Amino acid sequence: MNKIVIQSIIQKQIFVSFYIIGLFLILFSCRTPEEYFKNQIKEPIDLPYHLGINAIKSEGDPIKKNVIISGSSLPAQDEILLQEDLDRAFVASIDGWIWKVNLRNHEAEPLIKTPLLPGGMVFHPKNSDIIYMCLSRGKEHTDKNSAVPGIYELTISTKQLRKIGSRVPIVDKSKEPSADHIGIFFPKGKESKIPFSKLVESNSRNVEKADDLAISRDGQRIYFTEPYDHPDAILGVSLQSKQEVLTLGRNGHLWKYDLNDNTVSLIAYQYTYLDGILLEYSNGDFESSILLNELSKSRLIRLHLTGDKLGKDEIVIEGLPGFPDGMDRDPKGRIWVAIPVERSKLITWLHKHPFWKRLVLYIPEKLQPVSKKTGILALSPNGSEPLYFSMHDGSLFSYIIVVVPGKEKLYLAVYQEGFKGFVTMPYPNNL
Repeated sequence: MNKIVIQSIIQKQIFVSFYIIGLFLILFSCRTPEEYFKNQIKEPIDLPYHLGINAIKSEGDPIKKNVIISGSSLPAQDEILLQEDLDRAFVASIDGWIWKVNLRNHEAEPLIKTPLLPGGMVFHPKNSDIIYMCLSRGKEHTDKNSAVPGIYELTISTKQLRKIGSRVPIVDKSKEPSADHIGIFFPKGKESKIPFSKLVESNSRNVEKADDLAISRDGQRIYFTEPYDHPDAILGVSLQSKQEVLTLGRNGHLWKYDLNDNTVSLIAYQYTYLDGILLEYSNGDFESSILLNELSKSRLIRLHLTGDKLGKDEIVIEGLPGFPDGMDRDPKGRIWVAIPVERSKLITWLHKHPFWKRLVLYIPEKLQPVSKKTGILALSPNGSEPLYFSMHDGSLFSYIIVVVPGKEKLYLAVYQEGFKGFVTMPYPNNL
């Protein structure tokens, strides 16, 4: 029996197994997936694996071997914001608190309770007493209250929290990207600015999920990602986010709040699951490009705001071994990317055979075959060359959601529910 015949038999067995499992779950599952997940399943897509990343993968489990877990009172985190010169860090935790951590002894104390779950955080570039953050719904925030997702400002010294913005314009989703673009993108001077005061029910909506943000060098422009805009979207690793990854919905938005003239602009949309974000500069204080990850497609892209490539979007690196999340630069300009979840061969196969995705949507979350492996990836300053990659088997924790490079060590934000601790590890010797 030749190799082709054997492969055909195996593939048919896989089809039959999926069919039987799917029918069983449809009949007995108590959960029905939302229609929008079903409707956004499209044509087959072949997501590659980057051979260069696999070639540099560390042997064994250096994360497990080298991490130090301290500060047992600190709940799992979405973001870590360092002030190493002051021996402190601020941590956005999944218990709904911003915590302050002493970097000398790693003791943690709660600073302020936020009305929704805190996510991405940045300091004001000219005032280290001010933090800007994303707030979004979490599993424990399912009740309807006055707080809405959006961008908020925290003054550390007074513990005062102020809303910057929580509404964005309604956009025409029927438009399709041009053949030479990944999505629809508005560079510098091409975006439409709408004053906050003119955002009303007829022309705008509430932000559904503010995930990550970046602020310009002059402190005037806040860019933030909205990975998808489904009703009552939830922050973090959830069944909802897993279904968005599975179905490859093109619901990712990039927004800009301009603090100088109090306006909001749509910068990009029709992308898949926009998450981590970094601003890039060629010269001056105005950002020349934006580096983003399309989490569900396991790749990084760049949007050119100015320069010779103004208005262009491009793939920087693709075929990542997992789903990229938070990104940050170390003192040498290298980009560190968190890989919360390994990309399984199964989901890669499902993208090639989207018919079976409809059945998988019915599988209860606790039965879904999601890998517990989580890792970190370092890239060259332009993002195109892999420099370091390691995976942890999940025995200590899962879901490294952000890698924050410090002066002498890496800080890992772990999003796993029930996890407690402040996680650090030394820079790899071979980097």
